[in-house]
Amino acid sequence: MDLDQIRQNARHAAAADIFATMASEEKSQQLLARLGAQTNAQIDFSARYEGIPTEQLETYRALVKGQDNPFLQELGKVDGLLQAGDIILCTGETIGAKVITKGQKLLNDNARSSHVALIHADFVCVDAMPGDGVTNRLVSEVLTKVKPDWRVIRCKKLTQEHTDAVYRACAYYLAQPYKILPSKKPMKTAAYCSELARKVFLHTGITGIGIPNDSVLTPGRFDDLVDNHPEWEDVTEQVRPAIDFCMKYPELMKVSARLMIEGLKLNRKRFEERKEQVQQIQLLASRKKIPKEKAKEMIKAIREIENDMNHKFWDHSK
Repeated sequence: MDLDQIRQNARHAAAADIFATMASEEKSQQLLARLGAQTNAQIDFSARYEGIPTEQLETYRALVKGQDNPFLQELGKVDGLLQAGDIILCTGETIGAKVITKGQKLLNDNARSSHVALIHADFVCVDAMPGDGVTNRLVSEVLTKVKPDWRVIRCKKLTQEHTDAVYRACAYYLAQPYKILPSKKPMKTAAYCSELARKVFLHTGITGIGIPNDSVLTPGRFDDLVDNHPEWEDVTEQVRPAIDFCMKYPELMKVSARLMIEGLKLNRKRFEERKEQVQQIQLLASRKKIPKEKAKEMIKAIREIENDMNHKFWDHSK
């Protein structure tokens, strides 16, 4: 087990403890009281660990202590500007991004974006990246090292009634491997950025929005949609205050969003553990270590747990 895995396991354990505490109102209040009772020296130590800039240290102290602060005041002004399902279009500064952009111009002269990310919830995105696959990232992370001409676009048919479907779809594809294949149909076991966006929108059931289900989909296709399709609009200026807020407080946003991100990672880890249990039971049954009927009962019990979960994942049936 490498160091990164050890750290991830520690984060999972910490997240599990926090969620167990949150399940009890009394324990939640006790935890908040303990956090608020910390000395400035203790809070400053955690601030250094979190990478909080010196000029935002007072704000961080107030945040931990549950006091009013500039971060919360500014958050209140931009809360709700970004909506689940909004799409960030951007162009990276790497050579690979330039190659993608130029290649797309063969199909669409107006293509300018090399990457697509979706707003999962609040200021947390979901996107597919080389190496990492499908993960949650903050808006500030998505818009780091990109050209300044990024845009945020919105599907007009996507309303509040679709929010839950978008949220579940974004979580569904977490941990899917990154792979670029010239696939006309949505890929079931891999994703790249624009292809992930297509799959999320297919989950909503919304039709007539120009996202094809039978042709290769590139980031530049979304440029074309917002420029030419009546069901898409450019909301960049409308949401810019929210983006500016994210870019101003990236470290504080990371702290604030950790519960959501780590919570979904924990859901995914528990799913993988159940999946391994099923495989182990099947192996024991094949070796006649346990009766087949007993194995069926055990697997059925695990499947029932799976069906009761709030989140399911793309490889749940394997």
